[in-house]
Amino acid sequence: MATYNFEKKSAEEMSRVPHNDGATKIDGWMNVLTGLGVRGRDKNVNAHFRMERVFEQAELDQLYRSDGVTRRIIDIVPAEMIRQGWEIEGDSNQEINSKMEEIKTNQNLTTLLRWARLYGGSLCVMGIADGLPLEEPVDERNIRDIKWLHVFDRYQSFSRDGTFEKDLNSPNYGYPNVYTVNDTRTGALFYVHHSRILRVDWSILPPRQQNFNNGWGDPLIQSIYDELRNYSTAFANAGLIMQDFVNYTLSIPNLAELIASQCADNQVMKRLDILNLTKGATNTMILDAEEKYEKASTNISGIPELLDRFMLALSAVSGIPVSLLFGRSAAGMNSTGDNDVRNFYDMVKQEQESKLKPVLEKLTRYIMLSKNGPFAGDEPDNWSIQFVPLWQNTEEQEAIVRKIVAETDAIYLDRGVLDPAEVAVSRFGGNRWSMNTEVDLEGRKNGFDPEEVAGLEEEKKAQETPPPGIGPDFMPTGIRYRSPV
Repeated sequence: MATYNFEKKSAEEMSRVPHNDGATKIDGWMNVLTGLGVRGRDKNVNAHFRMERVFEQAELDQLYRSDGVTRRIIDIVPAEMIRQGWEIEGDSNQEINSKMEEIKTNQNLTTLLRWARLYGGSLCVMGIADGLPLEEPVDERNIRDIKWLHVFDRYQSFSRDGTFEKDLNSPNYGYPNVYTVNDTRTGALFYVHHSRILRVDWSILPPRQQNFNNGWGDPLIQSIYDELRNYSTAFANAGLIMQDFVNYTLSIPNLAELIASQCADNQVMKRLDILNLTKGATNTMILDAEEKYEKASTNISGIPELLDRFMLALSAVSGIPVSLLFGRSAAGMNSTGDNDVRNFYDMVKQEQESKLKPVLEKLTRYIMLSKNGPFAGDEPDNWSIQFVPLWQNTEEQEAIVRKIVAETDAIYLDRGVLDPAEVAVSRFGGNRWSMNTEVDLEGRKNGFDPEEVAGLEEEKKAQETPPPGIGPDFMPTGIRYRSPV
């Protein structure tokens, strides 16, 4: 973009600057002739971004209660994060899951995540029976049991003394050491040490902004409200258009004289009543020779496409596909919406790993350390939590997978690589059918030549790293090796 400056220049200045007939040309995003980029003349230059509002608890409560789309956006992700559950490697008898069902873990974690999205943060107080009050750190050596879980939102929870942990070596750095929890349902007020708390922050803020938010994250609504408002306003206005979609006009001669005369209102209303009655009964208009009846409809072309754009914009900022958020099938030929759903599940998987997994690991570890729990207070050396994939095969797809695995097993059995008992236990020995095969090398050493055992151990290492370009999801079967006991 060129800018022209018509100010007079000295001969020396003009000799240094390229010019043409006394006009100086400078490249840049400004043009004094058109006003582009000139402060005071270009409205874009004078426009600055500023956050319109900061949502408070009352507004968030009302939005969640009264707006169905807002409630859907808040609830769908926590529900998906919990829906398929998780598996705890190291808990072969599923005893920890039984304990989690006893204290209603799924229900409480869903509420924990829901309030974190709605209010920006929430916490869950664990009823740890270790003989100490809630405001004291957990005594991990004397944990007897986990009795209960209770969830509170960020507006019910805050630092007891207004301070945050300053020790860089502390895992609780930057967070309150002791929380004041105000249960607005019962009026109870109590203090809880951070070691007895499961905390979730949703929209993490920069440190400077987090200070103004009492150390919590931002509500999800804060970043999607503009698109949510545009969507709601667009559909509300479309509803008003539909109310006036068809307009009827009745031209009555000498109407002004009728209005000016006595009893004009009754005469006009009687005429309209007769018109409506005849139209509804016989579908025929009875009009005076000089009367004229017209019907006009509002042009709504382009409105459906415009509403679709608002739906897409809201879907984009919320991260939820249109097919899931609004229950609408994918448009276009050969469109199934599978890609959108898979992308959504990938996003949910990230949220599971970043927000749900740390909470689950903390709760699971305390259950393992409970003396009255399934592990009698002895935490296993190697345990981990794996989330069950959200994308599930149909019955037909599952049958195809099992057929491929069975054919692969047959090849291994024919060549003596696997034993029938190993295949049977690997496929059907757990709580569910599994495509992974476990081989007990230690138990098979007596029947193998040492060189064969060494070869199998080398094969074990190779199995742990799939070939380049092939992921574990695409392998017909996997082999897991159990460590010697």
